[in-house]
Amino acid sequence: MATPAKKKRTDTPSSSANVEMDPAVAKKLLVEGASVVIRGVPPGTQFGIDMNSWNVGDQFMGVKMIPPGLHFVYYSAVNVAERSTAPRTGFFHNFGRGEMIVRRWDPKIEDVVDDVSDEDKARMKEDMKNIDKHLGVYPYHSWKKWISLSSHISEATLTRLEPMTKKICSVADLVPDSSGDQQQASSGDNCDPRLPAMMARPGSSIRYTSLASKKYPAGSSPAEITQHSMDATFQLTVLLGSMEKMYGDQVSSSMSDQDSNREVLAEIQFAFLCFLVGMNYDSFEQWKRLVVMMCSCDDGLVKYKSLFMEFITMLYFQMKEVPSDFFVDIVSSSNFLSSCLNSLFSNVKNSEEVDSQLKEKAKKFETNVTKRFGWDFTADVSEDDP
Repeated sequence: MATPAKKKRTDTPSSSANVEMDPAVAKKLLVEGASVVIRGVPPGTQFGIDMNSWNVGDQFMGVKMIPPGLHFVYYSAVNVAERSTAPRTGFFHNFGRGEMIVRRWDPKIEDVVDDVSDEDKARMKEDMKNIDKHLGVYPYHSWKKWISLSSHISEATLTRLEPMTKKICSVADLVPDSSGDQQQASSGDNCDPRLPAMMARPGSSIRYTSLASKKYPAGSSPAEITQHSMDATFQLTVLLGSMEKMYGDQVSSSMSDQDSNREVLAEIQFAFLCFLVGMNYDSFEQWKRLVVMMCSCDDGLVKYKSLFMEFITMLYFQMKEVPSDFFVDIVSSSNFLSSCLNSLFSNVKNSEEVDSQLKEKAKKFETNVTKRFGWDFTADVSEDDP
């Protein structure tokens, strides 16, 4: 269902080129920069790449001078007459040097499709002199920010997490549940038995890693269960172990050399970008689960020092992109991230075994968060806190 169109930035890909770019950088990107060409995009369509989006004009065909590497391309159909905007859809692509990808806008489904023939692609490459004037320039001034938010995401991450359709959608693509579990699916307190049971279209869901349901190892004593309930290190260890097993047993050799620590950070970044830019709510929930787990670790601060050093850096850049009230629960009015960080900072301060470098990094991060958001971390974390 279309939603009311929100006021967008008034700049366009071509106007972004007016932002001064170092001549040497521009010359290099003219040769090494990638391009995304999309044929037939209707005027007014919301189109974006990474942290920039525009309502495009009638001459728009894509974006050029894209720095090689990972990027997120997204779009939304717009009904100009009714001033409404369709849900956002996007895809990640790891652009090679000088690569040009070509897609087509399908007006029947109001979506970008990848069905342009090799012959047409070859003809378009030969006609780049004429196409070039219809391509906006990638806003290079924002690339550094994008790198800070996506630095851990690799091809291996995409292979592991992307939906089979390769598309990230802000709204779930639901179809009737044909598994025969309609009665069970509609038996919940919030379900109307008169409505058909629905499920996500196969292959359309992001394949996030599930966290361990048990927060303590089998055979734990009551005292140990209590300890593990307050310290999520066991849960983190299980997650790291599952990453290592996944690379060793399930996926291609291109992923076998991936570091499990990096992939935990990559999944946090992937989830953050999918909800921040892709507007995917399930991604927010996964990002929240992972951040809560990381901030609840105690022994892990010692066991996985390098992981937490990178985690704090990553969280610092992520928090620069959202307003302070973004993390407040609408129902309870509680701020989950403030509570999480309070636990993290308290665990770092109170442990004598935590490395001095990590202590210093956490202290600087705490000072930064306090200054930017006005959150008070001086109070002790209560046992009743979430």
